Amino acid sequence: MTQKRNVQEFSAVVDGRTFHFEAYTTSTRNGFCHTVRSLDYNMSDTKVSYLNRTWESFRYETALSRAIDKFPARMQESLRRQIIERKSAEEEERAEAMFNSFKRLHDGLNDENKARLANSGIVMHDEADARAVMGLMGLMTLMQG
Repeated sequence: MTQKRNVQEFSAVVDGRTFHFEAYTTSTRNGFCHTVRSLDYNMSDTKVSYLNRTWESFRYETALSRAIDKFPARMQESLRRQIIERKSAEEEERAEAMFNSFKRLHDGLNDENKARLANSGIVMHDEADARAVMGLMGLMTLMQG
């Protein structure tokens, strides 16, 4: 069986009924796949395959949107608002807070440490890399006295 990674659950209430979705990532021969499964509604799994990355505002956005398309039209707007729009807004707030923290840390560095960081050759590819650089900037700030 394929290993599920990054499992997330989403839910929404429509017409007094709660709908739960499980979303997860699996590896494929050429990349990865996002799968969304409705835990309460009889429909086939929704799968979206990618080669190496997505350009979504949050993980599973496209797969969730396609899963919602399988529901009756009268339910889709409410599902999108409660799942897609809410999660997008949460991710935007989280990204803005992280950016502000990153900026505060960078602004706290003296000119010498800013130059060291700029010339370090560090390339950030993802959030984990950004968090590592934030940790480095925090240490640099402490050490500059």
